[in-house]
Amino acid sequence: MKEQRKSWTNIILAILPPLSTVVMTVVAYFAAFMGSYILIGKYEDLETDTFGVYAPLFLLIRNILMLIAFSYWYYIFFLRKKEPDIIDNIKAGFRSVKKPVFYIIIVIGGYILQFIVTHIIRLLTSLLPDFMSGYNSEVGSLIKGDVSVLTLLSVALIAPIAEELLFRGLTQKYAERAIGALPAIFFQAALFGIYHMNIVQGIYAFIFGIIFGFIARKTKSVFPGIVLHIIFNISAYLIP
Repeated sequence: MKEQRKSWTNIILAILPPLSTVVMTVVAYFAAFMGSYILIGKYEDLETDTFGVYAPLFLLIRNILMLIAFSYWYYIFFLRKKEPDIIDNIKAGFRSVKKPVFYIIIVIGGYILQFIVTHIIRLLTSLLPDFMSGYNSEVGSLIKGDVSVLTLLSVALIAPIAEELLFRGLTQKYAERAIGALPAIFFQAALFGIYHMNIVQGIYAFIFGIIFGFIARKTKSVFPGIVLHIIFNISAYLIP
């Protein structure tokens, strides 16, 4: 009975971090609303949504909130026990994969994964334009055309770090305590897919979530996954 209660507690803890992003999203939106009001006074040509919110500012605030919250959460409950000093902990993360060639493979792999996804999306767009219109409108606005520095910083750097700490750092580790390593990988990958709130993006996020999950489990570190995730997102801006 005690073990069963402990398992349910860890399942709840595994779900709690993704759920907390809803609160952060609301807070970030109100903060971005106030910030956008100030910016509009200085930049009249600023493109905002229906409620007057500048989307890149909203994304940046939300991802910064996630990064602060989940890095602190992950450090307090998982890292501090191994390495009391945060600098030593960061070094320990890099030592978990000693061969530099591994990170070279990660960098190349991130670009290849994005290359494959980009061309599959283009093929689906040509075959199913109506089905893909929502995805292209939502995601295309982040990576195509005149992309702001705020969007690039948020999508290519801050978001990958925050999401890896959230899903492979917190959710996967809590889930492992309740249901074991392999089911935990698929569990966090499913939540990772749902988190993106888009059918097309959710499908490939689920697949990549499994890949990132296995890497985190194999290396016992979130650092390789963070590098892979950053390269994957950056590559979206590099592939013509």
